[in-house]
Amino acid sequence: MITIKKNKDYKSVYNCNNSISDYNLVLFIKKNDYNYSRFGFTTAKKIKKAVDRNLVRRRLKEIVRQKEYKIKEGYDIVLMARINAVESNYKSLESSFIKLMKRKKLLKGIQIE
Repeated sequence: MITIKKNKDYKSVYNCNNSISDYNLVLFIKKNDYNYSRFGFTTAKKIKKAVDRNLVRRRLKEIVRQKEYKIKEGYDIVLMARINAVESNYKSLESSFIKLMKRKKLLKGIQIE
């Protein structure tokens, strides 16, 4: 998994105006010029405790790591956790991620566990 590290890369994805959201997550997407996808992980500023922010980010990273082979190449994808994600468990975050990726047609193949 290749992560987005530079602030200018995050800003370019945010400014692309291509996003989709649900109760737990906001997904920002931008087409890139590479033959691989890059991922960024952020949390809402309203999540006050660092422990909670880090827990949600770790869960999102693990979800992407496990589903990476099913994601189409050539995109910069930033996942932002909303404040509701703190109360959500791993399975609900995973289902939110899959639902949003399906809606944006970023998954390879048809079947998803």
